[in-house]
Amino acid sequence: MKLSANNTKLNIETTFKDYYQPLCKYANSFIFDQDMCEDLVQEIFLKIWDKKPNINSSISSYLYRSVKNSCINQLKKTTKQAIIPIEDIEDPIDTPYEVNREENIELVKRKVETAVENLPPRCREIFIMRRNMQMSYNEISEILDISKKTIENQMNSAIKKLRSELNKSDLLIYFLIIGKNIQ
Repeated sequence: MKLSANNTKLNIETTFKDYYQPLCKYANSFIFDQDMCEDLVQEIFLKIWDKKPNINSSISSYLYRSVKNSCINQLKKTTKQAIIPIEDIEDPIDTPYEVNREENIELVKRKVETAVENLPPRCREIFIMRRNMQMSYNEISEILDISKKTIENQMNSAIKKLRSELNKSDLLIYFLIIGKNIQ
């Protein structure tokens, strides 16, 4: 289906009904704020309604590309707003994390180890080979005699499950600080 200046109200409504939810889910893969995602997708449909652009590609490609671009623009705006003046940043020596740094790192290690142990056996095996043993997908593929695509899927599954079990700061600490030093 293609949209052009000659589209009827019904055609745009049908397109909205067909694509609104999938586009919101797609936007949510960039921006983790459901309300913001819905706003961005609605704005795209409003632009189509108001400007009635002549879309030369498929409507699906146009909509997904528009959502991606809107999300990137939103992330750029958000990043610019997130810059904090240096004088407003707390002295890390005074923060509770720094005071108990070693305890906190051990706590995060235990949380991550527990979460990794809760992964399905094959998923856990692949995750450990990749993250802890720092093996490439090719090496894992040869050892386990499975495809690289299966390894990618298992790694994605492992990371999703870890994200759901751990909070963002624990994951960040693990992958930035602890993950480098795992042997």
